[in-house]
Amino acid sequence: MVKHQPLQVYERQLCLSCLTGIYGCRWKRYQRSHDDTTKWEFLWSLILFFTFSLLLVWFYFWWEAHNDYNEFNWFLYNRSGEWIDGTVPILATTAAGFTYIAFLMILALCHIAVGQQLNLHWLHKIGVSTALLTTAIGFISVNQTWGEEWAVIPISLQATGPFLHLGALVAVTALAWLVAGQVARSEKTMFQVVVLLLYLSVLLGLYMAPLSITSPCIMDHANLTPRPDVIGHQGAPMLAPENTILSFQRALQMNVSGLEADVAISLDGVPFLMRDRTLRRTTDVGKVFPARQLDDASSFNWTDLHSLNAGQWFLKEDPFWTVQSMAQREVMLVGNQSVCSLEQLLRLATLHNHTVVFDLRRPPHGHPCYHSWINDTLGVILLSGIPQHLVRLASNIV
Repeated sequence: MVKHQPLQVYERQLCLSCLTGIYGCRWKRYQRSHDDTTKWEFLWSLILFFTFSLLLVWFYFWWEAHNDYNEFNWFLYNRSGEWIDGTVPILATTAAGFTYIAFLMILALCHIAVGQQLNLHWLHKIGVSTALLTTAIGFISVNQTWGEEWAVIPISLQATGPFLHLGALVAVTALAWLVAGQVARSEKTMFQVVVLLLYLSVLLGLYMAPLSITSPCIMDHANLTPRPDVIGHQGAPMLAPENTILSFQRALQMNVSGLEADVAISLDGVPFLMRDRTLRRTTDVGKVFPARQLDDASSFNWTDLHSLNAGQWFLKEDPFWTVQSMAQREVMLVGNQSVCSLEQLLRLATLHNHTVVFDLRRPPHGHPCYHSWINDTLGVILLSGIPQHLVRLASNIV
């Protein structure tokens, strides 16, 4: 006699299927497993977590370095000779990579929460490896070419530290249920002890962290140090073309403590403000003197320099994405800027009793002022009548 066994009916688990399918391409029930994660897959989980942490730091760095994007683009300009916004592809790829890795991290945590074996699909492993490799290359490249910018992280943490600390506390506290589930399901006492000690150590460290935070956000007002001096680097280059008289006027309106400028000297001995070696980026020299657009800025006399437009490039390139917010009158002012002389800047600084900081650039060999450029510049400063205590020379003399 044949015995008939009733068919076992399984409930559809759509969420679980999506979870294991997206993470490890295990869409079928028989492909899933509640066994312990293999050592190989556990290693990949650690690599995923490390990649997420690295991308988090990388993303935070570029987020906080937004005030210096123009410096980065200027560095690229000196290397390539073309002005491009190199931060856009970096920010786009960083955002995409961070979103992807964060999504995989969430899926991995969900696997742990429901007791599923971690089994990252090979395509995701390639994606994680690519993200890790490119981020590591990015760290090395920034360290070699823009290493001083890393200082933005500890500086910014003075303001963001308390808020990041609260966010970390919320995140770690939210993971308590996941840790408790892992400890409860595990049959290994050593594993339970290690997980609990690790979690409690992290939690204790976060609760003790405020003892080492000296952020102005949480300090007593009486204990705050004096406000640091704010120097208008090339004026206010986000609001007006760099090293123009309008840029310095806008900086003064922002209540800066001083003004900083890059000083070169013309063929006929007139000190003027220009950061680049050539005039191609910040003037219309390619239109007025097309055959001389690659010549050194110091090879032009002051009459030729003053005839160039130093504002239209700002409206065209919009290096800080601020042009759209300008009124029509402001756009006209920006578009009519010309190359600024040192004398004009000194007159403005004297009028407002503000400090002026200079970066001096030596003219090329064979220039009439090659040996006298410093004395010529100092002569203009003395003749301007600006009080000497308001004049400072930066360490950069090139």
